[in-house]
Amino acid sequence: LDTLEKWVTEIFSKIPNNGLPKPSFAHLTQPFDTPEFHKLYRVVPIRKVHSLSITWALPPQEQYYRVKPLHYISWLVGHEGKGSVLSFLRKKCWALALYGGNGETGFEQNSTYSIFSISVTLTDEGYKHFYEVAHIVFQYVKMLQERGPDKRIWEEIQKIEANEFHYQEQTDPVDYVESLCENMQLFQKEDFLTGDQLLFEYKPEV
Repeated sequence: LDTLEKWVTEIFSKIPNNGLPKPSFAHLTQPFDTPEFHKLYRVVPIRKVHSLSITWALPPQEQYYRVKPLHYISWLVGHEGKGSVLSFLRKKCWALALYGGNGETGFEQNSTYSIFSISVTLTDEGYKHFYEVAHIVFQYVKMLQERGPDKRIWEEIQKIEANEFHYQEQTDPVDYVESLCENMQLFQKEDFLTGDQLLFEYKPEV
């Protein structure tokens, strides 16, 4: 560690700190508030596959990284057990898989907006009932909205993510350093190592 610290100091201490704050584009509100966004687009795929993707544009969520509200919602949307959307659609033989969430990339989460998407892989029969599948997805999201957050579920997710963090496999050092450098732009200093993985605070209003 002493040697590594010496190398880092020698190589990086010459880079000047200009003292400027991190760029923010929060003033560019509602970039998707256009007629083109509020539409259904049909795309002919190259492969023989049927997929339904529903995308919502939300206010920026990166400030809530300690709560991770989108992770909580994606956990419920992507649940595959009894009472889930996918379980219901599979019983009707309309869907094979379902995924919901935010990719946490610069395009999907930034200081202007956050994207939340639900993607359903449809069967041939599901494609014939395309609108009904979309309606069921919206019904499920509406139900979650009306029920509100559940602390027991949030704490369950928190424990699972903590276990995965503590028992994760060792990653490539170069990839890990690159990930930490990115985290330094997004999180408070004490959360550089954990901010992208752990849930810290339960705030139902968020």
